[in-house]
Amino acid sequence: MKAPMFGAAAALLAAACGPDEGREGKSPPPPASRAAAEAPSYTSTARLQVVPVWREIAATVRSLEHIQASAETAGRLLKVHADVGDHVRAGQLLAEIDASALEASLTVAVAAVELAQAEADRVRRLRDEKIAPEQEWDRAQTRLRQAQAQLAIAEIQLARAQVLAPVDAVVEARVVGPGDLAVPGTPLFQLYDPLQVCLEAQVPVGDRDFAGLGATLSWSLGHREGASAVSEVAPSSDSRSRTVRIRVPLAGLEGPGDRPAPGDFGTLRYRVGERQQVVVPAAAVFRVGQVEMVLVKADRGWVRRAVRTGAVRQAEVEVLSGLAGGEEIGLP
Repeated sequence: MKAPMFGAAAALLAAACGPDEGREGKSPPPPASRAAAEAPSYTSTARLQVVPVWREIAATVRSLEHIQASAETAGRLLKVHADVGDHVRAGQLLAEIDASALEASLTVAVAAVELAQAEADRVRRLRDEKIAPEQEWDRAQTRLRQAQAQLAIAEIQLARAQVLAPVDAVVEARVVGPGDLAVPGTPLFQLYDPLQVCLEAQVPVGDRDFAGLGATLSWSLGHREGASAVSEVAPSSDSRSRTVRIRVPLAGLEGPGDRPAPGDFGTLRYRVGERQQVVVPAAAVFRVGQVEMVLVKADRGWVRRAVRTGAVRQAEVEVLSGLAGGEEIGLP
């Protein structure tokens, strides 16, 4: 019983191993990057070139001219005639303050002027008739001038019950509403000049030489693009973020539809140096599975070489790794 079992096991082992000649003369296939390929129809050269290095940072639209419309007299707000986003002209009525007390003061001042004028006229007639002395005429004139000054003050205070726009601007914020108490010096509206806007950004401290005062930076804001010189650089930097604030005016924006508003998002772009890059025709790059490859001329012929590509510009693509520049490459 043991002999047949041993023979069957030997037979199975021999079948699994196969004949000796089946193991001789065979080796694993070469990797794809080393396998020889057919000669291409056309050739080119991996070109090494020097290109500028650009930095792109986020920026926010800010106004260079912030204006506050404040009350110049105390009182309750009766009406508000402007709201956020409204374009207002210089002298346009923004709000009205309850002026009933001021109107009463004006009525008193008018009556005082009329009384002083009548008294001055009476004294002048008496002086002309040599009845009243000159000193009494002088006192009557003084009382008239005082009454007229009080009237002018009352008229000014009544005019201040109307809050007017100081300049042509856009309403950025409305702080109060009807019924609120207006206090002299307290802002009621915040305005900005839509023609005086800029892009504000925080740039790394090390970029001061590239984005300093007077440096021309490219900017983009939605579909709009342009270039402007840096008009303002903060004298100190942020110790936590190691950045410094810069401002770039937005020039060349025409028409109300092209005027950005504070808070809009944009970008600034400026050159910070240069570097070397290898570029090849985009048609030279092909894929084998998930691997990007090019055909490269080697001593033993054309071979495939794995590469990693970057940005594509026109008909050329940047090769980040796999080529050093100067290699002859194949095109289909």
